[in-house]
Amino acid sequence: MKRKNTVNVFYACDEIYVPYLSVSLLSLIEHTDKNRVYHITILENDISDSSKTKLRAMSAENITLSFTNVSDKLNGIADKLSLRDYYSLSIYFRLFIPALFPQLDKAVYLDSDTVLLADIGELYDTVLRDKVLVAAVPDAVVASEELFRRYAEEGVGTDNYRSYFNSGVLVMNLAAMRKIDLAGIFLTLLTTYDFKTVCPDQDYLNVICRGRVRFLGKEWNRMTVDNTSSCRRLKLIHYNMYFKPWFYDNVPYHEFFDLYATRTPFTEQIKDAKAGFTEEKRNANEKAGNALRRSVQKIIDSPDNFRKILFKQENDLSLYYQIESMNTNQLSAPLPAR
Repeated sequence: MKRKNTVNVFYACDEIYVPYLSVSLLSLIEHTDKNRVYHITILENDISDSSKTKLRAMSAENITLSFTNVSDKLNGIADKLSLRDYYSLSIYFRLFIPALFPQLDKAVYLDSDTVLLADIGELYDTVLRDKVLVAAVPDAVVASEELFRRYAEEGVGTDNYRSYFNSGVLVMNLAAMRKIDLAGIFLTLLTTYDFKTVCPDQDYLNVICRGRVRFLGKEWNRMTVDNTSSCRRLKLIHYNMYFKPWFYDNVPYHEFFDLYATRTPFTEQIKDAKAGFTEEKRNANEKAGNALRRSVQKIIDSPDNFRKILFKQENDLSLYYQIESMNTNQLSAPLPAR
């Protein structure tokens, strides 16, 4: 397979998450191919000039690092965007990448709570056919519990829980996403319905990209809930959900995070975060996990979830296919209002 010399990578981040972004960024930089150029763009809306200066100082000869403020994309819709627990509005930024960067046909998106153990260029080189919108890894957290597996199938409407992907690591076919107007479809769904979600951006992406996903091996998105296999094949660790190595000791794969955390310009902030993670905050995390499970059950039972509104019956995907071919300026038929 012929490789393109340039690798386009996106993160989305706010000021609070900058220290952990720096860990992911350092791990990415140290695994790059010196014969390739890596354009890294950080989508943000409140990162301070001081933090930007520190992040830029981490760059290398074959790395370009830039920041794009996406605040204007959220004007008028921020009050409609679902959030919970540790989520911030930055989780939605990835949905606007195709429209914001019309010059790019392909990119990798990474969450900030990741650590690279291999060259991200290898992931970028994943072949995406015309019909494929994203390449991604099935969500291991969803697979870990029966309730979450039911949510993927009965709440979101995936064919089965194994086809529900995690949106924290994506190879994005930006050209194909522009053809369907990904952001436009998202905004239409957002403003037409009042869907309750567990993983807000991720649920919408799974709905919109349904049937147009290339699934990758979990070595490219190994989550801490899945610590059963040898580390020899691991290429990317994802510290998602509640148990972050900057809060808890002995999180699976914490040694990889620690390796880079001690060498970033934000080492002291990371240490302070762990020192300040009190028993009260630990208890709050536990309560949030229990509340999450209650919310999942409510959404499964709700008559207004994705599955029951968009996919009326097991074999009736007419509305879905309408969404798939949707032109947000001229629908083939109006979407039914709630």
